[in-house]
Amino acid sequence: MRVVIACLIWVFACSSAFADIQHKKVKRWLNGRPAIVNIITVNRDSGAVVKPVYGNYSLNHVKTVKALAYEEKALAGINASFFKPDIGTPLGVSIIDGEIMTGPIYSRVVFGITDDNTFLMDKVDISGRIKIGETLELNLVNYNQPVLNNAGYTVFTDRWGSKTPRTSTEYCHVIVVDNKIELIKQSSVYIPKGGYVLVGPRKFIKGFVNKSDPVSFEVTLTPTDWNQVKYAVGGGPYLVKDGQIFIDRQMFNDRFLWRKEPRTAIGYTKEGTLVLVTVDGRKQGVTEGATLPELARIMWELGCCNAMNLDGGSSTQMVYNGEVVNQPTIRGGGKVTNALLVVQGEEIPANVLVNEIPTREQIEEKIRQYELNMTQ
Repeated sequence: MRVVIACLIWVFACSSAFADIQHKKVKRWLNGRPAIVNIITVNRDSGAVVKPVYGNYSLNHVKTVKALAYEEKALAGINASFFKPDIGTPLGVSIIDGEIMTGPIYSRVVFGITDDNTFLMDKVDISGRIKIGETLELNLVNYNQPVLNNAGYTVFTDRWGSKTPRTSTEYCHVIVVDNKIELIKQSSVYIPKGGYVLVGPRKFIKGFVNKSDPVSFEVTLTPTDWNQVKYAVGGGPYLVKDGQIFIDRQMFNDRFLWRKEPRTAIGYTKEGTLVLVTVDGRKQGVTEGATLPELARIMWELGCCNAMNLDGGSSTQMVYNGEVVNQPTIRGGGKVTNALLVVQGEEIPANVLVNEIPTREQIEEKIRQYELNMTQ
């Protein structure tokens, strides 16, 4: 009898621990084909913190979502950003603790989180100025992203990885250490620890710069309120915008939009409830994935006022209570550049704390009180 009571107390505590962070799995038929959908909702008042997490200081260190969740003792999590498969670096905006890690790509949509855990979703752009010496100023066109814009220079820090990307000989790679030019080359270079490299068209600096010239730069995001965002991850395209299904192409082709694939999405309701979704795929007759219009419909039906697509395919993973709850195409989940995790906040209410499961002494006291009441 005492064992049964103790088990009931423990089960009640566990269910209370996740009262405001819930998971459910449903089977849907999407245009006549089966799809297994996993959904996690996080109530605004749960006290939990939602944040992106990376495998290491260098953003190209890939890990499974389960590994990232384990390291952070996370309550739940999903995979997040697209990334370069050859080096693992995220594509699109990344912000950690208010610091810009990577800039935008193709003006794709970004999910952001403020200090007070308010959610934002918008297309974000970057701009800035680079000053070399006393008079030369250059456009800063991106930050730790592939070189796609020849109108200025991209800044690469050691967060990107060990070397700058390859470019044609029409580009210069300017190594900066202690805010001074150390070396200029027309090919890929190693990025110094604590320093950075400027990569851009040679014509803008030829004959104007020299070794040891002082260098400084400033960077700004637009819309301007994104400069106060604490965390952010990029993705795309939009699925729901201002309460309506809305899919913008954002340089995604028809195959990407209309082919049924494993998918991951994030959104939030007007009340501030976070919604995380995965749709498993590539298993014919069991779960065949979703097109982006089908995924958008799911997010809209779940009440999202804003929602966007994240990396999918072999990256699609969802973890809840320490376990992978979806069916990734790779056993245990593929390695990814980052995960969006739900972790305990510093002042999280007791009813959602996993470590508030009662101790043995507390269980014994509950049993004693129960038995005392039974005899009265």
